[in-house]
Amino acid sequence: MSDTASSAQGAHEQETVAAAVRELIGSVRQAEPLRVGALTLIPLLPTPERAARQTGYLPLEEALRRKLVAITEQAQASVPELLAVSTADAPVVLVGGEQVIGGLQNRVLNTTILLAPHVELQIPVTCVEVGRWHDEPDTFEEDTAADPAGSAPTRPMRRGFTSDEAAYAKLRQMHAKTVTQSLAVGDGHRADQGAVWGEVSSRISAARLLAPSGAMQALYKAPERARRLKETVEALKRPDGALGFVALLNGVALGAELFADEALAGAYWDKLARSYAVEALDEDGRATTEKQGAGGGEARLLEDALAAGIQVHPSPGLGVDARLVSASVSGAGLVHEGVAVHLSLFPEDPSDDKGPQRPRRRTGAIGPR
Repeated sequence: MSDTASSAQGAHEQETVAAAVRELIGSVRQAEPLRVGALTLIPLLPTPERAARQTGYLPLEEALRRKLVAITEQAQASVPELLAVSTADAPVVLVGGEQVIGGLQNRVLNTTILLAPHVELQIPVTCVEVGRWHDEPDTFEEDTAADPAGSAPTRPMRRGFTSDEAAYAKLRQMHAKTVTQSLAVGDGHRADQGAVWGEVSSRISAARLLAPSGAMQALYKAPERARRLKETVEALKRPDGALGFVALLNGVALGAELFADEALAGAYWDKLARSYAVEALDEDGRATTEKQGAGGGEARLLEDALAAGIQVHPSPGLGVDARLVSASVSGAGLVHEGVAVHLSLFPEDPSDDKGPQRPRRRTGAIGPR
């Protein structure tokens, strides 16, 4: 293919991806707000003229539960990569910032990935448990398959990862931005591991939690926090038809989540709502002089997203990776066959030009520290 043809093809792909992203953002309307304390979720319903979609894609948690997907450490374990193996007949959605727990340490997914049917795929991840690089006692099971000689199975077999929470909103925002920066300089879907560890450690310390391995899990599973998060999310039930929501804290936009179809939105609603509820829970424990937002932040976030520049990069799985970049909004999502499967949007402070440092590549089979 000539350089001219290649350039034309790239420009066409850019236009197609941008159109898909803007179509999803522009084809929703705000419903009645749901409020619990300082946290507000504004459901996003499809506009009447928007055609209903049913992608048939499986959410990761369901695929893992049905044993249609396994996520494990690689044969030579490496902090920034895991192995996903699918036996499913349908593509499986793995959402950026979604956590998988187990293995040698807990990780979060670096980007939204659409895992093709019947494939093995290396997936980019980031550690959110700085103090562990070993299997927990309950992550082994006996291999029940006898060997060819017919001897009794005694070889321990490491279990795969299981799906759990999504990283809290501020962490997902920072994490996604460092991946965007890495993509922009040709380093692939890499995150700033040190910055992620630092953020998780600071949040655990601020919450005064005991977390021996420094696992992000403590922010969700400490008994009193778990109870309050459960109560909050139970009061923020997804209304029928909602494709996502905009989250606000004290009237100030924290972020937005959008999906291509209602089934995916329903599968991820509680998990993503909980990631914003963590921010409200921790806000309750902080002394703050910030004033209540003036309102309208949810509309501005969506308007800014419609006007943002969109970078297009190859995805680890099906489709292409879309990155929203502007002074007022950042975001990431996945577009497949002309449809934006998932988008996360976060507001940016135009006056903040400090941004995270360029991520450093981490390789090898060594642990975090």
